[in-house]
Amino acid sequence: MTNNAVLYTRVSSDEQRKKGFSLDYQEKQGREYAERNDLKIIKIFTESFSAKKPGRPMFNEMLSYSKKNKIQHLIFLKSDRASRNGVDSAALVYMAERENYNIHLIQDGLCLNQKSRPTDFLIFEMNNVFANFYPRNLSIEVSTKLLEKAEQGYYPERPPIGYERKPKLRKAYLQINPEKAPFIKRIFELYSSGEYSYSSLAAKMREEGFMISPAVKCGKSNIEDILNNPIYMGDFVFKGKRYYNAKHEPIISRELYTICQNIIQSRLKGKATKHDFAFSNLLKCSKCGCYLVGEIHKGKYIYYHCTGNRGGNCKKSSYIREEKIEEAILEVLSTIRLSDDVLELAKRCFKNELKSQNLYNEERIKSIDEEIEKLKERSNKLFNLYLDGKVNEELYTKKSNEIESNLDDLILSRSAMSKTGFELLKYSENLFELFKMTTELYSRLDNYKKRELLKMLCSNFSYNGENVRITIKKAFQSIVEIAKLEKMGVERLELPTSSL
Repeated sequence: MTNNAVLYTRVSSDEQRKKGFSLDYQEKQGREYAERNDLKIIKIFTESFSAKKPGRPMFNEMLSYSKKNKIQHLIFLKSDRASRNGVDSAALVYMAERENYNIHLIQDGLCLNQKSRPTDFLIFEMNNVFANFYPRNLSIEVSTKLLEKAEQGYYPERPPIGYERKPKLRKAYLQINPEKAPFIKRIFELYSSGEYSYSSLAAKMREEGFMISPAVKCGKSNIEDILNNPIYMGDFVFKGKRYYNAKHEPIISRELYTICQNIIQSRLKGKATKHDFAFSNLLKCSKCGCYLVGEIHKGKYIYYHCTGNRGGNCKKSSYIREEKIEEAILEVLSTIRLSDDVLELAKRCFKNELKSQNLYNEERIKSIDEEIEKLKERSNKLFNLYLDGKVNEELYTKKSNEIESNLDDLILSRSAMSKTGFELLKYSENLFELFKMTTELYSRLDNYKKRELLKMLCSNFSYNGENVRITIKKAFQSIVEIAKLEKMGVERLELPTSSL
């Protein structure tokens, strides 16, 4: 029948409901309009979907239903309920002009059909132009504000798991979620052992009670997202750009994040392992600078070799047994073993050496800061060239990754230098007890704690294809001198001169 009609109602946000565009309101207005104009509504099509892009399921279904059942009247509250994109608008205009349909727009006071004046179509199309302009303009304004916020060091998007936002605080910056953050730290610590895959770690965290939300359990993809998000070490990525040293407090250290990233990259290149190798990602190849990773031969022998991630051929000739590495470590640790008789002198030496170390670190930190600022400036210039279309995406990604890699190395070095004095003072009393039994204590530790102890006491872990080189940190060199004199049987020990 020629008076049959369909009614289409749409709402896409709470804001529209507040403005009076609720589905109930649209249906009420549509029914009253149909009754006034002697139309019979056969079916109502309702959806909560944005009209900014074509492809709305119920809108397309309404068009198909109308054509199949020869229903000539389509009723909408107003033009922006019908469409806010050029494709759907053109489809309605074509149906009205060429296919003898009647497009009713209640609040616009329009009924588009073959008898309509050109001005009626112009009004409809102008309404859609303005409807399109608003979200586009809003999108630009929002993006500009978000970019400005990111430049100031504030993460502009929804807080990731482990963080929350407190709007009452200045700038509403991210705050650590006290319930979730310990789980985030636990994920990084467990993965850094090399013992877990994404799947097995997700299962482990579910056992420990970690939930993404009250209704969502932790899964493999959640673990992958967490481990690859630099926000947990104090940086963040927004609109393709990496922002360093953000305002929010990190949950983990840069060192821990870097260890996990090295394991991830190693596994992506086909070097995955389910075993917790004690020295993977600790020793570096002295020829190419890549980390050594462990693997098992003949089911029981553990060997380490260069990853070859930087294209070197030293990978094939760099194998070394774990026992040989262990021997080198124990030999180095024995150089700082002291008896009770010389501990007091060692404390004096240590404090003196630590002062010199801190002065050196301060100078080096200034130099690193200058290098970091230069790289950040290069990163900003590259990003602006990319936004202006002067650099294509492939080149931008390549150069951006290079800059980010260099920045990560520099920031990691700065972080280590900044922490050295604080951490050594914090643990000094325990350290002096440690100097009495370094090798025995080391042998009793699990692999993760072994790595932590070694990183605290030593540096320059490297292997040149023949020998392992491990250096006691400069802050402990005076302890090495005292231990050496004690072993030589020197009766009267004096304070060694600082090596710095």
